[in-house]
This record gives sequence, structure tokens and C-alpha cells, in this order.
Amino acid sequence: MNPESLLQNPSYLAISISDTGIGIPEDKFEQIFESFEQVEGDTARKYSGTGIGLAVTKQLVDLHDGQIWLESELGKGSTFTFTLPLAMAENGSCLQLPAMNQDSFADMKQYIMDAPKLEGTQETLLRDEEIAEKIGGMSSVNGVFNILIVDDEPVNLQVLVNHLSIQNYSITQASDGYQALAAFENGKKFDLILLDIMMPRMSGYEVCQRIRELYPAHETPILMLTAKNQVTDLVEAFGVGANDYLTKPISKHELLTRIQTHIRLAKINIAYGRFVPYEFLEFLNKESIVDVHLGDHVSKEMAVMFSDIRSFTTLSEKMTPQENFDFVNEYLNYVSPIIREHDGFIVKYLGDGMMAVFPNSADDAVKAAIIKLRQVMVFNSIRQEKGQEPIKIGIGIHIGHMMVGMVGEVGRMQGDAFSDNVNLTARLEGLTKFYGASLVISGETLKNLGDNHQYNIRFLDRVIVKGRVEPIDIHEILDGEKEERIVLKQKTRFDFEEGLRYYQHGEFDEARIYFEKVLATHPQDYTAELYKARIDGFIQNGVPDDWQGVAVLTAK
Repeated sequence: MNPESLLQNPSYLAISISDTGIGIPEDKFEQIFESFEQVEGDTARKYSGTGIGLAVTKQLVDLHDGQIWLESELGKGSTFTFTLPLAMAENGSCLQLPAMNQDSFADMKQYIMDAPKLEGTQETLLRDEEIAEKIGGMSSVNGVFNILIVDDEPVNLQVLVNHLSIQNYSITQASDGYQALAAFENGKKFDLILLDIMMPRMSGYEVCQRIRELYPAHETPILMLTAKNQVTDLVEAFGVGANDYLTKPISKHELLTRIQTHIRLAKINIAYGRFVPYEFLEFLNKESIVDVHLGDHVSKEMAVMFSDIRSFTTLSEKMTPQENFDFVNEYLNYVSPIIREHDGFIVKYLGDGMMAVFPNSADDAVKAAIIKLRQVMVFNSIRQEKGQEPIKIGIGIHIGHMMVGMVGEVGRMQGDAFSDNVNLTARLEGLTKFYGASLVISGETLKNLGDNHQYNIRFLDRVIVKGRVEPIDIHEILDGEKEERIVLKQKTRFDFEEGLRYYQHGEFDEARIYFEKVLATHPQDYTAELYKARIDGFIQNGVPDDWQGVAVLTAK
């Protein structure tokens, strides 16, 4: 029976619903009654909804031997009409409905609103705006683990909140992708994200991609919840970084089980990351700790840093074993994050010291060292407030070709770095004690700095360190020193450099005069004192025949 005849048939009730929306193209009239179909097929469409409402409505109308159709004009709106057969009276005639007018509809609406509710039920006849107002665009509930829920349907949000709140999860809600990303703005982290795909303005796929730019999959699991159930949808979700995928309608118990599993896996991964940092895995091109094998390595030019606490043995003798551990861990807690903040990673801890590499640039290593020295000043001020003596550290930096990878045996392995350049860096760190400097870099490091004029750099010496035969230039960077020391070394720079020039040419009397000038202004300049002592030795004992201005160092 065609729509026009149904409207004239007294055995059927026809109900029409009109809107003044965007309208629907005629070639979409049949398609929109199919499941998960909308006029806007994009997952980031402007309007919300899943595309199943009309499909369900059509099935209900069909089950009652009715029909549903629409009339629409683009830009003006649509009218949906459905018919239902009228009930039959005892005499076999159709029941007659009373005439309906605008007042009748108003009375009916009031009747529905005033109808008594069953005990234990909640009001469900709410507009989307009212539900959103009750739930809130973004809100949170306190709990142990932080979960972000992203869905443009307020009812879906409320269902998920109901499921999760009884499990003592801390819940943050977002009604679209932009609100979800805003939740990360202040550095807030979530243990898991429940993410809808089909949302207005920004799809769940794009949200997932944007989150993955901030946090990797092993650290922040993303579980997609969506009505899209095709294999291609699942593949696309995993392709943008999702950890898991559940199709709606979801099972409460399955959802909670998967959440618990993913949070536990994430926490295990984070725990493993304390032993093999994610930056190390990324450097080795490995996605997970399970992908790492003995012998995996990367060989390239990079900057390496060694650092150590001065006179740690003397300090440790005054402390109990527990106090030693507490002291070292407190110190490392202050300085270790600086390495990561400058695109480096710690290869290994060496008791009170550490070895770190910086794959990208020498500047990363130098800037990290400067901040590290300043952080030690903060650490010392706290120690002094507690009546504890301050500490000093030494840092050496060199750049060169090296191998970084996994060493050990199948049952026990760790990260390490190998090459003569690594050994040289360890020697540079040792030279900080010899020259009374906090930060010593090699000449090769200096050449690889992007702009060395941004640092306060002083040439120290030309040396042959233990274990090598070729001399290298060494320099100290002053920027991590206390301000008064920087000022004094800058003030005496000319005299220090003149003393070095005369020293290199073997004109020791003149060199001695300039180093004495330096010490007159800055008596604590250990390097100037060192040169003065060397000159005194040469004057007293003579200069070796093969001397070329290079110091040969036999100690580590």
C-alpha cells in the first residue's frame, strides 16, 4: 500500500514528525533506515548519534504491520511519517480516535509528565541538553585509578560511570574529542581511556592519534567502545594506536575485566620501564620489553655523560647502610629526570654516579649537565637546612661513535655502552677533581655545539689521559657554577689565557706572573694553582726533552 492510500485508510493511525533541520538528499531516503548509517557518514560528523535509531524504529513499525517513510527538502527540513493499524472493536469495526488539536497534544504531554513513576526508577524523559547538564561536559569522580571516558552520548557516559564508579575508579568525562585532549593540558595522566569512535567534529580515530603523540600504548591504554563492528573498523582502530576494541552494546563484566587487564599490563610495563627505560627501547627500535634480546644494539655517534659525587667514600663512612641508600636515592631523584627532559636516557647507575647518552646532539648533554649542577645547589640547600654537609659532583662529556645495547646472559641482561669514547668520557669526569672544575668537556664536544657562545667556556689544558696515546683539548663550562665563581673566572679570563699562552711556549717566568695575578683575584682557582705548581716544578727540575705543552696523566 502506498503512503498516500495509507493516510486515507481509516484502519490506520498515521503520525508525522517534522523538523527544520538540514534536510536529507533523496538518494539517501532508503539508506538512512539501515543500521549505523547517517546522512553524514564521516566518523567526525557535525551531529551526534550512532545511526541505529531509524533502523530500530523501522523494525518496530514493520513488526506492527505499519509503514514508515519520509519527505525532505535540503536546507528546510524533513517530515517522518509512520502508520500503525488501529485496534478492532468487538463488533469488528475499527476503534475511533477523538479529534486531536494543539490543546489535545498539550494535555497529552502534561499527562505523560505527571504520570506516577514506578518505585526505584529514574526520570528518563529528558532532553540531551538536560542530561548533559546533569552529568556535566567534563567531570570526575575520585578513585584509585584514573579513567577518561569520551562519548558524545550523555546516556552512554552515565552508563559507563555507573559501571566504573562501583569499582572505585576515578572518572573524568568528556563529551567530544576536544574536551578529551583538553583533559591532558595540565599534564594530567590517565591509567586508561574509554573512547567512542563516532563523535562530532573530531572522530575517536583522530583523538587516539593525538593522544599517542603524548603517551605510548604501553603507558596509557586506549579501549575503543563503538557501534562500528566491521573488521576494517577494528583494523583502523589498532592502526591509530588503540589497545583494544569493544562493540556496543557492551557487556558490563567483559568491560570491567578488560579494563582491569589493561591497567595491570600498563602498570607492569611501567614497572619494567624502571629497569629498561622506554627511551632505551625506543632507541633500540623496540616497542616492548618482550622484544628485547641479548645483543640488541645501536651503533652511532652520540654524546655521553659520566657524573659522580665527590668524596662519596668519606661521606658514606659517616652513614649507616640504610642512610647511604636513602642519600643516594634522594640525590638521584633530584638529578635523573633532567636527563630525560633533555632527550637523553640513563644507560646505567654506577653507585653514586651515572652514565647517560644523548643521541641527538652535544647541546642536549651540555644543557642537561648545567641544569644538573644547578639542581645540586637546590639539593644542597635542603641538606644544609637539615644540618647535613653539602656535596659536590663532577661531570664529563664527550661525543663520538659508540655502541649502546644489551649485554649479559639469557637469564640476566642490562643496558650498556661500549667504545674507546665511553672510556675517554669516564676519564674526563675524573679530571674534574684534578682541575677543580665541575663540568669538563672534550674539544670534540666543543666543536659539535650548535652555538658555543651561549655558554661560558674556559680552555683548561691539552692532555693525554691514561689508556690513550693521542692528546685532546679539554675545556670547562662555568654556567653550572655559583654566580660568584663565574664572575671571578670571567674577571680573570685575560690573565688566565695569557698565562696559558706563555706556558704553551715554554716561557714559564712570564706564565707564572699571570697565574699569580689570577690567584690574587681568585685564590680558589684550582686550575691556576695547578699551573703555578707545574711551572715551579719545571723551573726546579727542568723541562723534559719531549715536552710539547701536553700534560700526560697517569691516574684515572
